[in-house]
Amino acid sequence: MTTLIGFSTPRAFNPVSWLVRTFTASKASHAFFVYHDADFDMDMVMEAHEVGFRLTPLERFEKGNRIVKLVRPKNPIDSGLSLIARRYLGSMYDYAGLIGMSVVMFGRFFKRVWRNPFRGSRSVYCSESVVLAMKHSPGYEKLDLDPDSSPQDLYDWFEKVEGG
Repeated sequence: MTTLIGFSTPRAFNPVSWLVRTFTASKASHAFFVYHDADFDMDMVMEAHEVGFRLTPLERFEKGNRIVKLVRPKNPIDSGLSLIARRYLGSMYDYAGLIGMSVVMFGRFFKRVWRNPFRGSRSVYCSESVVLAMKHSPGYEKLDLDPDSSPQDLYDWFEKVEGG
């Protein structure tokens, strides 16, 4: 299995997506995983979505989302994805953690590093799940991205460090 990391925005207006893109100056408001599922023999999206952490066929995902970019990490992140799937599939979306990101962004405005005060341990939001999967994969153990990273932080990291 080769896991890709995707970045997207919804095709229809979504106020949460608009806020994320506005406050983080982001090209994309969402980060997710794409992998080929051998059992279904199709490409699947695993994502932290507003209805929870879920698995969706890529073809269906593309109907409601505009994919901005798909990235193949230099080091495979399949082991990290498996861990994230076991831990979070079926869990709720981390709305409190998303709200806590406003504290992180506000701190950045003042050139300070403030932690997300509301990040949960039982649920994740999109870019957090990707960073955690990478940190639990060989080659990314010392990844300098914080789980409080925005989709744009992750996008920029791939552009700069991995040649995106």
